[in-house]
Amino acid sequence: MSGKDKTPPIPLIPKNRLETLADGIFAIAMTLLVLSIEVPTLPSNPTAPMISDYVFNTLMPQISIYVLSFALLAVFWMNHHIFFVIKRTNTTLLWINIFWLMSIAIFPFSTSMMGKYGVFQLSQIIFDVNMLIIGILSYVNWTYAAKKGMIIENVMPYADKIKLSFLFLPILSLIAILISFIIPYGSIFVFILIPTIFTLYTVSKRHKV
Repeated sequence: MSGKDKTPPIPLIPKNRLETLADGIFAIAMTLLVLSIEVPTLPSNPTAPMISDYVFNTLMPQISIYVLSFALLAVFWMNHHIFFVIKRTNTTLLWINIFWLMSIAIFPFSTSMMGKYGVFQLSQIIFDVNMLIIGILSYVNWTYAAKKGMIIENVMPYADKIKLSFLFLPILSLIAILISFIIPYGSIFVFILIPTIFTLYTVSKRHKV
């Protein structure tokens, strides 16, 4: 066959389309988180003790879960843009990211389960497994991109260190699952480390510049 008869390569989806999709899904997921906070259904003439009981026993746990979950999604979104320093994509990398975004899209559901029924272990495990899947797919995403040489050249010397950092979330998720057998709402105390450490790391880097 002559060179003119060769089949042209299949065009790939530009990486900016994937980044746009990620931004849209994160925006929707972060907005839907507020639905985990229930509007109170109280009698027509509620008393002060009834309102206080609702605020401290129902509303505050839900707000705490909402704040933590919003902060977690913010960290995941920032990580996706900070570490997603790739030159090109292929079909495999696109599908890895699509499944990762699927785990992000279901995050409001697992958050709602945690906010409403967090005293039950199954609700905690649903939330923890969601976090575990997000962490594993983040690790797979970076590992695959680095292995295939898709990372920009000036980041490649740090690829192994960044890959190790992506193990942080899966390890925390496994710890949270174990803690769920002991402490109600144990996941809150475990996953609060993520935005805390991310903030401290960002501040420390800023002071070094």
